[in-house]
Amino acid sequence: MKRAILHIGTEKTGTTSIQKFLFENRSKLCASGMLFPSTAGFISNQRLVVYGKKTPEQDLAEPSLDVTDPIALSQWKEQFVMEHCAEVLAFHARHKEHSTVVYSAEHLQSRLTKVDEIKRIAHLLRPLYDEVRILVYLRRQDRYALSAHSTSVRGGNPRMFAFEQLNAVGPYYDYRLLLEQWSEVFGADVIDVRVFEKDRLHDRDVVSDFSQVTGIDNCCPGLKRPESVNEALSHSALMVLSTFNALAANDPRLLDFSKDEIRTYLLSAVQKINDEFGRMLPARSAAAGFYERFKEDNHWIAEKWLGGAGFKEDFAEYPEEAAVLPALDDLDTRLDTLIEDFSHSRQGYAARIGRALMQRVG
Repeated sequence: MKRAILHIGTEKTGTTSIQKFLFENRSKLCASGMLFPSTAGFISNQRLVVYGKKTPEQDLAEPSLDVTDPIALSQWKEQFVMEHCAEVLAFHARHKEHSTVVYSAEHLQSRLTKVDEIKRIAHLLRPLYDEVRILVYLRRQDRYALSAHSTSVRGGNPRMFAFEQLNAVGPYYDYRLLLEQWSEVFGADVIDVRVFEKDRLHDRDVVSDFSQVTGIDNCCPGLKRPESVNEALSHSALMVLSTFNALAANDPRLLDFSKDEIRTYLLSAVQKINDEFGRMLPARSAAAGFYERFKEDNHWIAEKWLGGAGFKEDFAEYPEEAAVLPALDDLDTRLDTLIEDFSHSRQGYAARIGRALMQRVG
């Protein structure tokens, strides 16, 4: 039996931890008959997502690929198919009886939003395997939105979180559409739906759950687990980042660096900023109101895919009233100090040298 498992996310359900686990153990997995394919793109298999898109976004593609050039994109896809098929077929030749290829790409959920795009993935994978199974973790929409906000601030969003400001329409929250589209292409009987809640995960951990569901625990027990990383940012850290994000590109506070040059350093530095405020959560009514938009579809998912056991609809983690955001008197000073630290760091020095060399070449 030549089997493939296609883990499609969703985002904010521990996908990075799963991918690190697969990447760090790929040699042992391969020796045991399980392949995490390098040609699909390490570590989040983004090359597979680019292949599935008719017009992929540039942030998914390799820097050398101009996704707006149809000829270059077509050539890239042809090369991708040849490389990927060669890797899989060589793996099958080494494991003639039973084998499993594991893909993991959360952008398959968020970026492949049309049936034709999903079909493109199916047309690539089906000839290679006897069976293709789809694995997806779902996180309650309000919790997903809260977690995604921290990521958006890291990416440049200057706004503070509010449920009322969110665009609830689209692939990030519409789990019913997600499951309907993937089942239309691959069939409902091959889709495994898991709920991303600690009490519903094996050993209360998503990597442990993934290992059990995919059969990794049986074929290759005792693998190295990646260190758990708490990506949550303190209120002070979020405020520092938001203030930085709001700066104009030519703001003198940037000390003649570009924001892109500073951002990587800043993201690491703010992770260390702690405060006494804890999580600054919205009001319970706002969270419940946001969830209400998806409640009917979530119940449909629970009945069809989860044996009636859907999300827990308990909002006790939110306060009765929205937390009052404290004013931070030293916010500007903190940001200026961090930018000054960057200017004296190796990264800052390298940025200056790089720009000087580019100016000479130019």
